[in-house]
Amino acid sequence: MKLKLILITFAVLILQSFQQPKSFPFTFVAAIATNAKLISTDQLGNLFVVTQTNQLNKYGRNGKLIGTLNYSYTGNITQVDATNPMEINVFYKELNRVVFLDNNLAFRGDLDLSKAGVIQASAIARSYDNNVWVFDMGDLQLKKVKKTGEIEQTSGNIRQYIIGNASVNYLCDNNDRVFVVDSVNGVLMFDVFASYIKTIPIKGTADVKVLGNYLFYTLNRNLNRYNWSASQVSEFTLPDTVGLKKMSIEKERVYLLKPDTVAIYAY
Repeated sequence: MKLKLILITFAVLILQSFQQPKSFPFTFVAAIATNAKLISTDQLGNLFVVTQTNQLNKYGRNGKLIGTLNYSYTGNITQVDATNPMEINVFYKELNRVVFLDNNLAFRGDLDLSKAGVIQASAIARSYDNNVWVFDMGDLQLKKVKKTGEIEQTSGNIRQYIIGNASVNYLCDNNDRVFVVDSVNGVLMFDVFASYIKTIPIKGTADVKVLGNYLFYTLNRNLNRYNWSASQVSEFTLPDTVGLKKMSIEKERVYLLKPDTVAIYAY
């Protein structure tokens, strides 16, 4: 009986040790003083910051300002997709419109989603072939829209894959899969032809970054890394989570949006 109790205690301690968040050796790089509402990053480590007044600024991976939006557009910026560093997609949800910028934040064109037949876009993402993925709340469908305005792919209504209401605020195409982030139901995974594959059980957050086979997200003030191909999750302690609003991560950099700063850390 005593041996059994010892073994149970030992097993519990081992389990608890696996559940404890791991620590990365984060090193502070820079802090950008700004009253921002959202951030985004590209694969080169460039940081895109949208202020409360909808000014879009571009910073290098060490926090140096290298560009400012030089095209005046009336409306609230809802999302910035910089997965292609040479073409930045800027989403204006209230206008149902996407604006395309070059790597210097100069205007290259725009797409009126209403004219393309999208009723109510809630999120957008650049597609692997440089078109635009859109989630349409009007008919609960993932759609790929060409820059010329034609709808090329549709998923069909996602209600068959979810329970209750949908709350989709983020999309990502990693050149192999399309991730529809629903903060209520989880992350719905589709192939590049908009065919449903499965739902990843990550709920309660719309702040997700997809890098290769990993989904990074913040939950309970920790950085979580979910391997979607192996269904494994790892948890890491972030260096500073007081007032944390949003997070992004790229190779060797973590970006934390706080109420009056964006902090950059190397790891």
